[in-house]
Amino acid sequence: FWLKWLPLAQVTFLFLRRLYGNSSAFEAVAETLMSDEPTAEESRIVEEVKTWFTCTEMEALVQTAVRFADENCGTFEPELGEHKLEYTQLHNEFKQLFEDRLNAFLASLGATPEQFYTAFQKCEKNVEGGTGGMADMMYTCLEYEFFVQIMCERKRELAARQSSELAPPPGGYADGPEDIGYAAAPPPPALGP
Repeated sequence: FWLKWLPLAQVTFLFLRRLYGNSSAFEAVAETLMSDEPTAEESRIVEEVKTWFTCTEMEALVQTAVRFADENCGTFEPELGEHKLEYTQLHNEFKQLFEDRLNAFLASLGATPEQFYTAFQKCEKNVEGGTGGMADMMYTCLEYEFFVQIMCERKRELAARQSSELAPPPGGYADGPEDIGYAAAPPPPALGP
């Protein structure tokens, strides 16, 4: 019962103390787990994810986000001034897309999400690691309010684009409507003889 209220590191510490007693093996494992300093392996994992996120995968992540927005932005109705349950469901789907890609990348490194998050927390405390910017970027991309804002903006962009494609250009057609995909209206019928 009381274990659920303790942070995971403390629960792990207590479990290992029970398992190993006060042996040197316990001391070595506990020192690694309780340390605020990342190990070389933890630093490597975080650096790999940082490179993947900011360089290698960034364009693909943006394309995935735009595709998701294009498919789902019609659901959003900012003029209502309230948030529907559907928005939260879509936000969860969006986050899952990102998490699935991250987890696949972590698996390719031989790391678990839990290992990454532990390492990330340690590296985040280390200012020289440069993970703060990545953490801010990841958090912002997955934050609910930002997500809703982006979806509403995308809906407005698509609506503006659609209305501009349907409207004739100011001043009429330069080369005739057939040149830009509009069909010419038939001439009016002749009146009288």
